[in-house]
Amino acid sequence: MTEIKHLLTAFERFAYGQALHTAFSELLDWTLLPFKKWDNAELQNNALETYQSHPKVDQLVKLITIIGDLSEGFNDPLGELYMQAISNGHNGQYFTPTPICDMMATMNIGDNSQPGQTVCDPTCGSGRMLLAAAKINRHMLLYGADLDITCCKMSLVNMLLNSLQGEIAHMNTLSNDFYRGFKTGTVLIGTHHYPFYTEFTEAEQSHIWLHDLKGIEVKSKFDKPFELVRVSQPMNGLQGSLF
Repeated sequence: MTEIKHLLTAFERFAYGQALHTAFSELLDWTLLPFKKWDNAELQNNALETYQSHPKVDQLVKLITIIGDLSEGFNDPLGELYMQAISNGHNGQYFTPTPICDMMATMNIGDNSQPGQTVCDPTCGSGRMLLAAAKINRHMLLYGADLDITCCKMSLVNMLLNSLQGEIAHMNTLSNDFYRGFKTGTVLIGTHHYPFYTEFTEAEQSHIWLHDLKGIEVKSKFDKPFELVRVSQPMNGLQGSLF
């Protein structure tokens, strides 16, 4: 908790004189600049110049250093900062507590995960469920989607800080409306694997967006009629206690 307060204090100093949400978005965009894979060297050089010439670059470096340190062990300091400084619970944006994410990942993945196995969170928020999955096996392919672009960028930063591979999609999971996607990967330079991401807007490139199955034969997995399950004792209509 002390570390999060330290991060919150550093962020408030950086955000002085502007709206907190604007400052938070600026922090995310600045952090993502050097990770993006650009189409040519000129665009990359322009991005790096923007990155280095920010008027508050020293404060931003301090912020991302704190965030990087607190992210060790697949933690989510960005999500904590967002909840305390930005959302304050508005629009239902209280992210699932980390211990619950860890429990759900263990229950769904177990001990038999394999490299390249896929994990998807269709409402990923800041990416905590994906980070919980990475604790079990960091070599799985992690996919997340969210309707809030700020949440998508938080998840993307968390993926990059931990060199995780997969995709984050800005989309409406319920209506399948796709807006933008980010694919993450790593490239070997010398003896180190450096994380990067590519951005795209074509829904067909996404592994999360539901593709049209027209013209593709899909065989049903059900080979016998559904049988009703009957209980030996009548239900009393009362919901039992979880514990």
